[in-house]
Amino acid sequence: MIDIASRFLDIKNFQNAWQKVAENRGCAGVDGETIDIFARNQIVNIYQLLNAVANSTYQPCPCKQVIIPKKNGTQRELKIPTVRDRIVQQALLNILYPLMEDKFSPASFAYRPNLSYLNAVEKIADWRDMGYHWVLDADIAKFFDNIDHHRLLKEVRLHIDNPGILCLIKSWISVGVLTAEGLVLPQKGIPQGAVISPILANIYLHEFDEWVSATDLKLVRYADDFLVLSRTQERILSAKSEIMNLLDSMGLTMNAEKTQITNFGRGFRFLGHGFLENAIFPVNVDEQKLKSALEKQSKAQSKAQNKSKKKVLNLRTQERKLRKIS
Repeated sequence: MIDIASRFLDIKNFQNAWQKVAENRGCAGVDGETIDIFARNQIVNIYQLLNAVANSTYQPCPCKQVIIPKKNGTQRELKIPTVRDRIVQQALLNILYPLMEDKFSPASFAYRPNLSYLNAVEKIADWRDMGYHWVLDADIAKFFDNIDHHRLLKEVRLHIDNPGILCLIKSWISVGVLTAEGLVLPQKGIPQGAVISPILANIYLHEFDEWVSATDLKLVRYADDFLVLSRTQERILSAKSEIMNLLDSMGLTMNAEKTQITNFGRGFRFLGHGFLENAIFPVNVDEQKLKSALEKQSKAQSKAQNKSKKKVLNLRTQERKLRKIS
């Protein structure tokens, strides 16, 4: 446990937070203040914001509801904080990232510095090459909307021993969202669109990561999408019920429509890539060109396997090659 208040309430930290928020741009929140408006008097605004937080007079505004249509006809709801709230959240995030990074599981790849979906894809290939051929491909249903506030704050408290910062986090997740029908105060969930939400999501799922990783199973998680890998079909079947029970204890459920048990022989898709036997490829490549490319790759792999036991796939190189032919 360490006291992070002094580093959080540092003017340079708030200035850095403002620069990050300004670079990301984004729309105004419910107060109508844009990045450009805040920037007109940024020095005074930053000092006023810091003093309000330090003196416990800072109060976050409700988030603004933004509805984004998706290609499949459904909608995605974002909850956008005000510019000032984003700055305070970013200031805390600047401190939380180095604090939490060494604690997070190596099975977690989303929302982390210096990690990307390609690292997750590479790890899947590593487990496949070590004999983990059976896969539970799963998705947590409405994950951000179903995070239990009490449980989340309990998990955060394990890492942050500061009542003031805990109160800040509590205020951000319970402040509500302003919709066309009026102000909605959430009983659970965290705002998808808030600066602080991704790291809170990883903190919430840290127990899940640790539990799965302590078994004979292998886990690769990217936000609310994850793969659990095993050596046998029998083990992956039993693992599914175990993981369903674990998620249920956390107030979460697997998305039945997006969950399947499969293997590398049958193939599956994850993080924008297709996995089929020893092949890994971007799923947006034209099917005919992809088939031709995979046939060539299969022949090359057969020759390579006779000469060496080294891994035949270099994922980033392969992705660049397949994109060139698309």
